[in-house]
Amino acid sequence: MRFLLAVLAFAASTAIAPAAAALAPSAIVAGPSAYDGKTVTVAGKVANFQVSSTIRGKVSGFALCDAKCVVVIDETNQTHANGDNVTVTGTFHTTFSGPRKTFTNAVVIGH
Repeated sequence: MRFLLAVLAFAASTAIAPAAAALAPSAIVAGPSAYDGKTVTVAGKVANFQVSSTIRGKVSGFALCDAKCVVVIDETNQTHANGDNVTVTGTFHTTFSGPRKTFTNAVVIGH
């Protein structure tokens, strides 16, 4: 019985915490340095979706917006349509240099 109680107590103390709620793009843009280099989950509406071919393969990119926008660079090449409500998780960079362009306030997925 003590063993069972000890196992239950251990399981309760090591339970996985619920995932953090998704951030709005405007929340990140309001204080980008607080998120630089960190994993973030962001929810918003897709705008300007495009797919580019790079030396690393196809990469999709788009703006994820509410009142403000962040750039999403998706190296896993997920397809979305403009106007879709999407939640993404990736690493946030206040500045991200791609092969052809430098992006400000970018979430990179699969990097």
